[in-house]
Amino acid sequence: MFFAYLFTQTATRCERDRGLEGAVRSLRNIRKNLRYGTHFNHQVPRVEPVQFVPVPEKLPLDPWLLGIYLGDGHDSGNIVITNSEPDIRERIASALSDEDTCGEISPCCVGRGLRIRRARRNGSVSEMKAALVELGLADCRASQKFIPKPYLFASVSERLDLLRGLLDSDGYVTKPGAIEYGTVGPQLANDMIFLIRSLGGSAKLVLKTPTFTHKGEKRQGQTAYRIFASFPPEIVPVSSEKHLAKWKSAEWTIRHTIRSIASEGMAPCQCLRIDAPDSLYVTDDFLLTHNSTLGANAPKPVFISTEDGIDRINCDSFPLCRSFEEMMACLKTLREEKHDYQTLVVDSLDWAEKLVFAHLCKQHGSPHIEKVGGGFQKGYEYALTSWSQMIDSMRPLREEKGMIIVLIAHAKVEKHNDPETTEFDRFSPKLHKKANALWSEWCDAVLLATREFGAAKGEKSGGKRILRCVPSATCNAKNRYNLPEIMPLEWGPLMEYFVSDH
Repeated sequence: MFFAYLFTQTATRCERDRGLEGAVRSLRNIRKNLRYGTHFNHQVPRVEPVQFVPVPEKLPLDPWLLGIYLGDGHDSGNIVITNSEPDIRERIASALSDEDTCGEISPCCVGRGLRIRRARRNGSVSEMKAALVELGLADCRASQKFIPKPYLFASVSERLDLLRGLLDSDGYVTKPGAIEYGTVGPQLANDMIFLIRSLGGSAKLVLKTPTFTHKGEKRQGQTAYRIFASFPPEIVPVSSEKHLAKWKSAEWTIRHTIRSIASEGMAPCQCLRIDAPDSLYVTDDFLLTHNSTLGANAPKPVFISTEDGIDRINCDSFPLCRSFEEMMACLKTLREEKHDYQTLVVDSLDWAEKLVFAHLCKQHGSPHIEKVGGGFQKGYEYALTSWSQMIDSMRPLREEKGMIIVLIAHAKVEKHNDPETTEFDRFSPKLHKKANALWSEWCDAVLLATREFGAAKGEKSGGKRILRCVPSATCNAKNRYNLPEIMPLEWGPLMEYFVSDH
């Protein structure tokens, strides 16, 4: 029987200060220490520039030129791009064919820039006009502009060129590593945020409605969409001489932090195991998250789930247990009915403890486990009887049907007092100490799932996902299979020891 306790990946303030990548923690643990003083404590990993499925068709217009047009261009009569910066005008001209370029705009017009022909001398449509028609941008007003989908899902280099064109036109470098971008187009603003985040940047949208006075009457102007964005050091989002003169790498580390945890209601869910070394995957708004289903790789597993949202995973599972009686009914089914399951996974044991407490409170008519039996910790003693009933129901599964029993629990950090040393923190299963002692004694192995880091401060040794298999100053662990101190978090090597022991 194996007892593993797992995490959901974040990096705390202390881990960041030490240069560590963090660990996998439960949502409930994150909620308990959401802040570190005045700072948000938990940081999730940042996404690298996303590689979308390559688009086979060639983009009809140079990405940087499209960005410049979306910021500084309009299409009425001839196509006009009003930007007075010499290096930008030269780059626009070099991106166009000689037949498309018509010449500079007079300085007395909206601003010095370039006029681009709608039609060539032979009557054919110019290349740029044809491209704008194909993309659905011809004759669009500023409030109607958008980024066409082929450009939003183009290669990283093409998306970066597009972003540089947009920022070279309507962007402003506010401080090292950060920019501000403004537009009156709501769709263009949303597309811009998607573009920035897909390249690994952070973006925040602020709406502003200006006011002005006309003939003594105060009026509201057109809503402006202001985007504030920052980027990691490897991304330079501007390319014009004016912007590059102000641009510098950020003097701070950009972080995505968890700022609040709120319920969004209940709905059927499907738990997935991600085929990646770190099991990280990209979710909405290009945020990285983590999903761990250790037991799903065990031989022919069936799950008894006690946590909301994980009652259906990528293997067989009983319906979500909402009471101690339902857990016992699941165990009875496995004992009495024929099946070919080889592994039982209980996920998670610390949530099962809540069901045990609720069961006892109902039996004794008490509002809280500490009031059961008149108080004085008697409730936790009564809980051991319920836990023993659960163990008695599992024993035939292991001894008669040969099933592997895997218990998953979240972890907690507790102070450990050693008379020969100073007090220190130690990981242990998130159970009451009496229950923890009972389960740890019955289990053949108590293993801690975490990541491996170097011993020196700030030194990393790959951040590999591992199992700690023997007790130490940092964790409560044990095993009777002669497991090494550290093993990879994989079922194959673990099962080799289990089989050889039998």
